[in-house]
Amino acid sequence: MKTIYDKLNPEILASINADEQRYPYTTKALKIKLKSSDNWSQLSVGDVQSIITHSHMSLVDVCQTDLLWGDKFLINN
Repeated sequence: MKTIYDKLNPEILASINADEQRYPYTTKALKIKLKSSDNWSQLSVGDVQSIITHSHMSLVDVCQTDLLWGDKFLINN
């Protein structure tokens, strides 16, 4: 079964990986959580906030469905 980490949009994943040198602790913690979750609903509000932070996306560009279902952050199959 694919994890949230596997389902991440490639641009979001690249942005998270790019932050690993600058923010090693938070990036590693986020990656562990994403690799251990297979459904968006398993993520906490803090986890979603961390995804937004590491994607360098403005919160203004994130809508309700992005927060609830991960629409903007996950690959749409």
